[in-house]
This record gives sequence, C-alpha cells and structure tokens, in this order.
Amino acid sequence: MKTGKSIVLLFLIIISYSIFSVVNAQQKQTRPSDSSVETEKINENDVIARLADQRISFNKNPSKNNLPKAEYIINRSNFTIINFNGLDYYVKNNRLIGIKGLNLSDSVLNQITAKLVLLDSIQFNQTERLNNEYLNPSTDLQKAWYIDRQFMLTLKMLTSTVRDIAAFTKSENPALAIEANVAKMRLPNINKAVKKSDMQSLVSLSK
Repeated sequence: MKTGKSIVLLFLIIISYSIFSVVNAQQKQTRPSDSSVETEKINENDVIARLADQRISFNKNPSKNNLPKAEYIINRSNFTIINFNGLDYYVKNNRLIGIKGLNLSDSVLNQITAKLVLLDSIQFNQTERLNNEYLNPSTDLQKAWYIDRQFMLTLKMLTSTVRDIAAFTKSENPALAIEANVAKMRLPNINKAVKKSDMQSLVSLSK
C-alpha cells in the first residue's frame, strides 16, 4: 500500500516539475533572463511624435544653432522595454528579444528586428545627413528637402509597421497571427516611397 502511494507521489512530483519547466521556458522568452539588470521603459510612440515635431519646427525656422539631434529609437545596448501601441517590446543589443505576453520564435523576432532596425538606422542617418547639409556653407536646399521627405516617411513607415503588429495581436491567437503575417511584410523601400509620394504630389497639383 505504501509502495503504491509512493509511486503516485513520485508521479505527481514528476508531472509538477514538467509543468513548471514548460512555464518557466515560456516566460524566459518574454522577459529578461537577469531580473537584477536595471530596466528602462520608453513609450516610443511619443518619441516618434517628438522627432517629427522637432523637424517640423526646425523647417519653419531653420538655424545652424538649432539642429535637431539624431536619436535612435530601437538601437539600445542595455535591456530596454520599448512600448509601441500598448505592446512591450524587449530590446537588447539592437535586437528584439521578445514581446511581453507572446511566445514568438527566434525566426519571427529576427524578422521584426530586421524591419524595425532598418527603419531606425535610416531615420538616424537621415537626421545626420540633414544636419551636415545645413552646416555646409553652400547648402543645397533641394537636397535637404529630399532628405527631409525621406526622414518623415521613415517615421511614418515605422509607425505603420508597429501599428500593424499591434493589430495582429487582436486575434484569438495573437502569436500565431504575428507568425503568419510578419513574413508577408516586406522590408521598407524609402527611396521608392519618396518617389511615389512626389508623383502623388505632382498629380494633386495638376488637378
């Protein structure tokens, strides 16, 4: 009788340990492995809006003494929680390592990282290019205007990308929805978007 109870008890312990291991493994994918690391949390929707407002204000009154500072949105070496449209993105070493509450594969995280980091790098570089152009004694205003258009469209693409990802999570199985749809999202082409925008502007003016 005692042997039977011992077997049942041992079985329950094994089952409990297995469940704990699975839950613990899932949690590791959606939170930092070292809880002692100091964490910074940022609402990047506000940052994107601020970067756009700074550029708009500068364009109204351009001055070499008031150049908007280039600022990364995604590129973070320390562990950082970046909030986009209500989703907490876990970022470290310029890479998305998880999204809170979602069990995503490394493949999907890499795909999202590729899109966000590309857009982040472009907007940062465009700000530096713009500032260098305005610091140039012979500023090419047409070139500056073109880079400015690229910058604003980059921020717009970044906003629409994270908005689409947030929309995928509204389904019954958010992780599966992201897995299925992120692969369909192409890498952004800023130059093509600028040319398309210019063409639309010309069509509007001709009407």
